[in-house]
Amino acid sequence: MTSFHLSERDLQAAAESSALLAAPQAAHLRDCRQCQNQVATYQHLFAAAARLPQPAFAFDLTASVLAQLPKTKPAFPWVLCLVALPVVGVVGAFLALFGGTLVQAFQELPTLLGGGLVIVTGFLVAGQCVELLARHRRQMRLLSFS
Repeated sequence: MTSFHLSERDLQAAAESSALLAAPQAAHLRDCRQCQNQVATYQHLFAAAARLPQPAFAFDLTASVLAQLPKTKPAFPWVLCLVALPVVGVVGAFLALFGGTLVQAFQELPTLLGGGLVIVTGFLVAGQCVELLARHRRQMRLLSFS
């Protein structure tokens, strides 16, 4: 018999299934009456805990969390729309007035304008995503589960 005993973690693992133990710990368990008794105690404890009824809370956890959430404005940052709308209008008017001239002047680069619009749109969407993420983080910090 070896001089060491199994740790509490190993004893609990053995109580669930002896296959969860490494070979040296399993060999020790076969020879050690003290560890076998502790495993039997854990098995009894696990069985008793499995027979317990599921806990019922005296409060509605969902309602408690929802009550703590701050009332927020719509998530879409309207300031970005107010800035983007005139910019898109100016770009559209510019293209309507000078688009033909620009196409003639830059016949090989007509997609550059479309690419620029895509880039501007990408920046607007990225800014909106960053704003939504920041707002979400602020709201999560406001939650308290006490």
